Amino acid sequence: MTSQLARELADSVVEREIQHFLEQSEVRPPKPFDIASIHVPSTPLTERIVSYANEVLHPAIFNHSNRVYYLGAAMVQDYLPQWKFKWEDYFLTSILHDIGLAPSLQLNSPLSFEYIGGIHAREKLVEFGAPQFQADEVAEAIIRHTDETEGYIRQSGYMIQMSTTIDVTGRNPQWYHPHTIDQTVQKFPRLGFNNVFADAMVAEYEQKPGSNLCKRDKSIYLERVRNNSVMEKDLNGKAVQ
Repeated sequence: MTSQLARELADSVVEREIQHFLEQSEVRPPKPFDIASIHVPSTPLTERIVSYANEVLHPAIFNHSNRVYYLGAAMVQDYLPQWKFKWEDYFLTSILHDIGLAPSLQLNSPLSFEYIGGIHAREKLVEFGAPQFQADEVAEAIIRHTDETEGYIRQSGYMIQMSTTIDVTGRNPQWYHPHTIDQTVQKFPRLGFNNVFADAMVAEYEQKPGSNLCKRDKSIYLERVRNNSVMEKDLNGKAVQ
């Protein structure tokens, strides 16, 4: 590994544990964001990846993948503007982080969905012209996106953990303004996501005993997913689980 590559990796490392992480930032109530103001990378690579993900993922999971980009982007802009954040890497990670739940992948491999997803994402990124380093960074974040043990992780990996956990189980809502959440759900409706995702996790538990997911208590985790109330309302007050 070159010294330049080592420095680049070191610059993107953050403390995983939430309280230590937030010591880097001013701790205060979150600001409301007009999500139309959030930059979304638009390149031939991102356009091909979005088109591919939209083709192979369940619509509820595809919308979830878009929501986590906006939620993570809002948190970085609000609390962590000092980060040298790689927006395209994070966008690609967001769109592809659950690609392992595509019907063509999840139950056609003994690998945990995060692992087959990371491997497949890397393959597609390279196929679509991404540099190997970028493809590796995205794959790393996807493989580790449900790994919440203490220690260190790179920035895109941390943000994908933060944004997926609020959208899936409602964890840490204090770092997101309700207006930001509502606008995100308006733009990318949940389409029954709570139950769609929970059903995919049931398949993972039952068809892949011993998978990465099995470190979580099945009944507790599925109850949290199916009953995530943080994300349940749109701006019109309608239930959108």
